[in-house]
Amino acid sequence: MMTFTIDLTTVHSYHGLHEHLKEVFSLPDGYGRNLDALWDMLHCAFDEPVTIKVKGVSGVRKDLKEVVQRLLKLLAELERRKGVAISYLED
Repeated sequence: MMTFTIDLTTVHSYHGLHEHLKEVFSLPDGYGRNLDALWDMLHCAFDEPVTIKVKGVSGVRKDLKEVVQRLLKLLAELERRKGVAISYLED
């Protein structure tokens, strides 16, 4: 089983969020650094069971709350459509 951890406590900007996601999921340099591009990369990326852990949701900066909520919706859709297990860790 593959496990990835998105640590939002280390994210301080929109650009930083996408750099973190690029690193966490080993996305290619051509990754478009937006949620549509993230979906395109992730929805067909896994050939084995996957768990994605998300840390630091409650402490997200105010200016990032909207994009993080959209990220969480994307992860929920991955869980629903692809069976990816999503878990939330305390900060």
